[in-house]
Amino acid sequence: MKIAVVNFSGNTGKTTLSDSLLSPRMGGVRFAVETINAGASDDAAEIERLKGRQFGELSEILMTEDNAVVDVGASNVEDFFKYMGQFAGSHEEFDFFLVPTVSEKKQQADTINTIKTLAALGVPRSRILVVFNKVEIDDADDLPHTFAALMGFHEMEKKFTLKRDAVIYSNEVFERLRALKTSIAAVVQDTTDYREQLRAAQDDAAKEQAKRMISVQRLAKSAWQNLDQVYVSLFGKGK
Repeated sequence: MKIAVVNFSGNTGKTTLSDSLLSPRMGGVRFAVETINAGASDDAAEIERLKGRQFGELSEILMTEDNAVVDVGASNVEDFFKYMGQFAGSHEEFDFFLVPTVSEKKQQADTINTIKTLAALGVPRSRILVVFNKVEIDDADDLPHTFAALMGFHEMEKKFTLKRDAVIYSNEVFERLRALKTSIAAVVQDTTDYREQLRAAQDDAAKEQAKRMISVQRLAKSAWQNLDQVYVSLFGKGK
């Protein structure tokens, strides 16, 4: 699959979704279309960085790729859409446009405008998918209220596909991973016995590090299971 992760708004979790939800399950190349993106991964070696005005170059590269994730930063999304419009039909290079949103009113409004823009460019509703991101567990049963603007827009215009199970819960593991400069996939695959390290620790620093990693692994496991469920909800298949 080839997927673009887009939203006019910042702080919706585009880079987190690209790095933690899509890339580990899809493989393939990972592009970042950005000028400034505070949430970008520190591991730049595996990321191709392009500016929005280089859309033509990007679309040509995608023609020969089977799997790709394109993370479009908020600073470049207007150019990205503008050039997509100039290259008529170029949206067909993407199987899906993934639009993460959060509960804040501004981000919901920007999400709606993102969807309207994609629809105006000719993207069918079946290829525009929304992910409800950073949802507090207490709000999980009340999505129609938490995302009232977006739900209302869907009822009126149905310009995108709504998957009510595509909910990523708020989890502090993502902040911890940034501090540790690692990925959720790496933590989940880590077979280190940190409990044994805790028992063998000779000083407080070693004990604290072992306890920290035990907690991170626990958080990562639940977050990974959540991401697995969201991926299946969106695309109907596992890795």
